[in-house]
Amino acid sequence: MKARIDKDRESRDIEMEKEYSESLSNIAETATDVGEEKVYSLLAGYTDNDGITHDTFTLREMTGADEEYVNRSDIKSNGAKVSTALLARCVTSIGTLTRKSVGGPKEWEDIIKHLYVGDRDVMLLELRRLSIGEEIEVTHTCPNPDCKAKLNTVVNVDELEITEFNGIKEIPFELPKGFVDKKGNLHKTGVMRRPNGLDGELLTPIAKNNMAKAETALLTRLCKFDDGVHIDDSVMANLSVKDRNYLQKQLNDNFFGVNMSVDVMCDRCGESFKGNLNQTNFI
Repeated sequence: MKARIDKDRESRDIEMEKEYSESLSNIAETATDVGEEKVYSLLAGYTDNDGITHDTFTLREMTGADEEYVNRSDIKSNGAKVSTALLARCVTSIGTLTRKSVGGPKEWEDIIKHLYVGDRDVMLLELRRLSIGEEIEVTHTCPNPDCKAKLNTVVNVDELEITEFNGIKEIPFELPKGFVDKKGNLHKTGVMRRPNGLDGELLTPIAKNNMAKAETALLTRLCKFDDGVHIDDSVMANLSVKDRNYLQKQLNDNFFGVNMSVDVMCDRCGESFKGNLNQTNFI
């Protein structure tokens, strides 16, 4: 029975991959260029296997076929997957790289997955501007316990602040307490890479059930000790809260990309507060 299920799943995956490739081919065949394609700038850029950093990108406008594709059952429940799918379809080049030059749709999607979150957000913001318009409508709930009004807020994309990349791809850390292994050795220093789209795809379903576990999984994926000691989920889960908070602060202090926080004022009670957007608000 298990072998049959695995075979059915494999057949379904092959069919979905074929459908994806064909849909992209159809887009390429039917798309028409109107004037010169606008070139946008990435904040950090994508570094290829030859060490070349590509720091620009081009886009095409979203279509109904794109909306249909990202509303598939295997994509729509995961916001990071939605972002990856849309960007893989609508980003036409990254620097000198194109879908065709890197080998095809699967290789292109892999590049999109490994872009830093900050750069993906910039791409999504520009895709939103190009395909839908300048204004983003979001819904917030007033935090005043005596009010709790539902508020519809309209944000212009130009109001969103962009924090520049500081040039640090691996963030150094020195834990306040550190990890003591079974031999009694203390491990405190290391580096964190920056989160990318693949991290988001993998952690989204975990976060829906347990945010603390998702934090453990994220930090495990990002961190490595200078002395090469392996970090797995059990190591990260057993770090002190002080150490984990320190690592989160290091990430926050080195943030770059689109600031998803906006100023909101309740028109019923006058309460002012910070409202948050996410990637799905762009699309």
